[in-house]
Amino acid sequence: MIGSIAWKNVWRNKKRSLVVIIAVTLGIIAGVLLIGIVEGWGRQRLQGAVYNEVSHLQIHNSEYVKNEEIQFTVNNADEIIQSLDTLEGLAAWAQRTKIIAMANTPWANTGIMINGVNPEKEKEITEIYKTLVEGGGNYLDGQNSGEILISDKTAELLKLKQFIITDTLMATLREANLPDDILERLEPLREERFRSEKEFRDALREAFDQKELDRYGLLITEEALDYRLRSKIQITLSDLQGNPIQGIFRVCGIYKTNNTGFDQTNVFVNAGDLARLYGGGEILTHEIAVLLDDIEDVNRAKESLAAITGENTVRTWKELAPDAALMSDFMVIYYVIFIGIIMLALAFGIINTMLMSILERTKELGMLMAIGMNRKRVFQMISLETLFLTSVGALAGILLGWAMIGILGNTGIHFGGWGEGFEAIGFAAKVYPVITPQFFAFIVIMVILTALISSIWPARKALKLNPVEALRTE
Repeated sequence: MIGSIAWKNVWRNKKRSLVVIIAVTLGIIAGVLLIGIVEGWGRQRLQGAVYNEVSHLQIHNSEYVKNEEIQFTVNNADEIIQSLDTLEGLAAWAQRTKIIAMANTPWANTGIMINGVNPEKEKEITEIYKTLVEGGGNYLDGQNSGEILISDKTAELLKLKQFIITDTLMATLREANLPDDILERLEPLREERFRSEKEFRDALREAFDQKELDRYGLLITEEALDYRLRSKIQITLSDLQGNPIQGIFRVCGIYKTNNTGFDQTNVFVNAGDLARLYGGGEILTHEIAVLLDDIEDVNRAKESLAAITGENTVRTWKELAPDAALMSDFMVIYYVIFIGIIMLALAFGIINTMLMSILERTKELGMLMAIGMNRKRVFQMISLETLFLTSVGALAGILLGWAMIGILGNTGIHFGGWGEGFEAIGFAAKVYPVITPQFFAFIVIMVILTALISSIWPARKALKLNPVEALRTE
């Protein structure tokens, strides 16, 4: 009975109720999208950190952790590797030689961390081989010596990434139905090499107006990108005696992850090629990376490894990638903060609407109390009106938010010009939002609590009415 009256009261002033419902709907959609983006970012960062950068666990010489010098190899590496296969929950492992070096081309140079790896073992533990850019060559092949895999960022720093308009590009753009006048204005740029995207886009900006640039600029830029594969890179490093030595590698492929900082410094070569460069014939082991079947087993695995690695240092992914760990551990707190702020803003709107409703119905409430409706029932009626008003908007917001997350989760959201900044701190420029069922349960609980708390003030206002005085109200 009380519920039926409360539901009808919600729709007595449809325009005002719809304003509140729309506000709640938009607030819930905003909350779902915001949390979906943060959750998606967090998952992509964790995926990248574990499967591209640090794995679940790493073993190093304790001195190497402090100072990454060539002589600080993992103690008793062979014995540790033999014991790894007995580790419970082990998915894969790989050993690496890691040496700080200088990379040079005829046009530029940069500092790098050169990783000597076994390509096939590396594929079992990382997904770098899946991040090769389109037209970016091939992953390392254990059969071909003298090859080096570098990142898109390293290629840019070493001037091995260029933008050039060729006959092939013009044919491709013609097939893409670009207008003839656009193609004609590209002719002056034909065969001119641009060493950076900025230089190329500046040239396009001079040839086209902003509207044309917005429409065709991205396609032209993507198609004009060219990597100078098979170019030689001179690597300079120190051998075991501290003497500088140099070697030549040819670029076999270009990779690109979501972490520019990782990309900028890490290049990969066959461990045997690197061993021949620094001399001695022995492949040095500076790092043993371990991947588990279940990330939840990482602390147990660390304790097991600590028992067999002696004086070496064992670190988990949380210690190696604290930014990813922070997002993973504090996701629930993000939920509470973001949704709490949205609910707080909505609560003021709901309270204001309900107070207006009470003010308009003063005489009616006085009459209900005069004919015997007790204060408890009045309180229930006001609370239910608030709950219904909020729930309708919340339900609409959840359904629309869920639908939008479903679409954006497939297409992704690209942050355009901000993407480079996000990738500089390890977060993807294109995020795929995702929402868990637990989050929707959390939303429902927060909506109910907000509605109940928001109803207290209007309900108390109604309870304070004197029936006799209320009946005299015009």
